[in-house]
Formats: sequence, structure tokens, C-alpha cells
Amino acid sequence: MRHSLRLRLLLGTLVIVLLIWVALSFLAWREAMHESDELFDAHLAQTASLLAAFVGDDAEEIAEHLPNHPYARKVAFQVWQDGKLTAHSATAPDHPLSGKDEGFSDVTIDGADWRIYSLRDPHVRQQVQVGEAHAARQVVAHELALHLLKPLALALPLLGLALILLIRSSLAPLSRLADSIGQRSPDRLDAISLEGAPSELHPILERLNSLLGRIAGSLEQERRFTADAAHELRTPLAAMRTHAQVAQASQDEAERQRALSNVIAATDRATHLVEQLLTLARLDSDSRVTGLGTCDLRACVIDALARIAPQALDKGVELALEEGAPLAVRGEPVLLSVLLRNLLDNAVRYSPVGSRVRVRMDDAGDAACLSIEDQGPGIPAAERAHVLDRFYRIAGSRESGSGLGLSIVARIAQLHKARLELDDSSVGRGLRVSVHFPL
Repeated sequence: MRHSLRLRLLLGTLVIVLLIWVALSFLAWREAMHESDELFDAHLAQTASLLAAFVGDDAEEIAEHLPNHPYARKVAFQVWQDGKLTAHSATAPDHPLSGKDEGFSDVTIDGADWRIYSLRDPHVRQQVQVGEAHAARQVVAHELALHLLKPLALALPLLGLALILLIRSSLAPLSRLADSIGQRSPDRLDAISLEGAPSELHPILERLNSLLGRIAGSLEQERRFTADAAHELRTPLAAMRTHAQVAQASQDEAERQRALSNVIAATDRATHLVEQLLTLARLDSDSRVTGLGTCDLRACVIDALARIAPQALDKGVELALEEGAPLAVRGEPVLLSVLLRNLLDNAVRYSPVGSRVRVRMDDAGDAACLSIEDQGPGIPAAERAHVLDRFYRIAGSRESGSGLGLSIVARIAQLHKARLELDDSSVGRGLRVSVHFPL
């Protein structure tokens, strides 16, 4: 029940209506009692006035002509002339009903509470007292109040039934929407129609449609990623099988060794590709970087240069790091190492023998700028927007690779809210890759 919107609306509305009904009933009861007292008092005063106007010498005969009514036992009157009781009802005592000469008063007669009205006429030295038992007044007042409250008591269950039907019909679109969503197949990710849906549901449905769109895009990206990965893995695996078969069938030792070396090289390429694919898969699953801390960017660069130095030495490429002070950025050290390794690996891989790869860091005030320049063939301006796509390689490239390095760099930069730029090298030929980290 705690999670049912229908029950919460119904019970909440009924509780509020019940509280209002009780408060109004209490006020109506008090008002009815008050108005009945006012009415009875008015009747007492009117009766006293009539008695005072009509009584005279025949006052003693008034009691004989009073009608015999059950309610008459609850009403009493007295007529006093010069201190002498000249007329009274059968229920009135011989002494004055009230010691008050004028106006209303409450007295107790024979253990019962009475309401008395006294009227004195000083010109004829006459006093009229009319009384009514409080019990009789309360019975009549209670009857009036109950007749007033009965329609309210009958209206409460009818109101509850009407609320049940109203809430059920109002929430029917929710049930239809739930059934519509429940009948969808798992691969149906098109937007949910807002037509016929209550306006209160539009924000939820719009956000749900946005989520479905992102899921559809993510699944499509995963499908492309899987297809491209399978295609890229097929090449080194086929090469490994071919070279292994050559080594198995060859009778020449030199040829066998050459084929085994090719197997190892193909294995290295496949291993590198798998590592890149796993890195991308992990980055895709992260919507943000956790464990951000303050990192010394220069120390990270020095460590990455030390790791890439054997590869650069084998190829005859010089690595140069310009002098500078430590530069602190917010980042995740492991991901920053992956970013630097991919940038330096690409720079060394595409640099010719005897060239230089230069690394520079600058404090730009609101950002730390890391730039890596090589003297390789560079990337044409028209291709720079595409080289960040996965598995994209420039046509005619003679270097081996998977086309994932810059994609990984772009993703890590995005997770660190950094800006990635590709430009021509400042030394002329080559590529300069700049990453601007917020300080």
C-alpha cells in the first residue's frame, strides 16, 4: 500500500474529507444547539408576553383550558398579582419559579434544570414567569442536530465510492501505458508515444524516451564495436595460422625461424589489439572517473617516456622533454598513463629513423597544456575529425596498428573534461597532439 499511488490518493483524500466532515459536523452541532436555545428562549419570551397581555380576572381559568400534551409536562408558567399566585400550570410549584424579577435565568426545581423567563409589569403590579425544562430543550435540539447530520453521514460513503471510481478512471491511462510498455519486445527501443498520455506523465515519458535513445545508440555502438573487433582480430589470427603452417611444413631451418618470428609478431599485434579493446570496453562502461586526485603531470610524462624509451631506441627516434616545473592536474593516474602511452606510441611508431619526438608542458592559467610533436607524415586536416573514430586508419598508412589509439585518448580526455586538439607540428612536417587539462 505504501507504494500504491491509487491507494495513497484514495486514503489521503478520504482522511482529509473525514477530518473536514468531523470538523464541520462539530460546528454544525454546536450551531444547531445554539440556535435551538435562541429559538426556545424567544418562544419563552413570546409566551410570557402573550400571557401578560391576555391574563386578567379570568387568569385562574387558563390552566383549565390548556391542552393535554406530553410536552406540556416539560413547560410551566405562573402569573403573580400583587405577590399572589393567580394562575399557574399543573407542573409549576407554589413558589416563584425564579427569584429574578426580569429576564432569563437558570434554576433547579426538584432536581431538574429549568430555563426561566420573568416578565414584570409595574403598572398593574403583575409578574409572569414561564419556564421550560432543559432536558426537553436538549431532546428537541438533539433531534434537530441529528436530522441535520444524517445527510452528511450518508454523503461520506457515497463520496468515498465516487472517489474510488474517479481515481480508478483517472489512473486508467497508467495501466494502459504499463501494458503497452510490457508488451514491447526487448529489441524495440523506439520512443514511446505521448499521444493520449496525461500531461503529468509527459516529463517521465520524455526522459524515458531519452534513455531509450541513449540505450539504442549504445547498443548500436556495441554492435559496430563487436563487428569491427571481430574483423580486426581476424587479420592477425589468420596471419598467425598461416605463418604457423609455414613453419610446420618448412624443411629449411632459416625459413622455419622466420615463420616463427612472424607468428610472434602477429601474436604481439593481436595482444596489443586485445589490450586496446579491453581498455575501450572499460572506458565505455565508465560515465565518469572515480578516485580523481591531484597528479603531477610532469612525473606521469617522465614515467611514460621511460616505458616507451626501448621502443624509440630500437627505431632510432630521439625523445625530448622540455624543462619545466611540476604541473598538478586533477586526474586518475592509471588512465593518464594509458593516454600518454598511446600518444607516445603513435608518435614513435609514425616517426622516421633519426627524427625527434618532443614533449612539452605549459601552464596556460586555467589549464595545463600537454603537447607531443613528432616529425612523421602527420594527419591531413580533412582526416583529423575521423581519426578519433574507432578502427579508422588513414588510407595508405604503412605502419601496423588497430586504429584505436586516438579513440582511447579521446575517451580518456573526455572523462577528465580535457580538450584534445590535433594540429600541424611547429617544426614543419609532423603532427602535434595537445591535451588541455583543467587545473
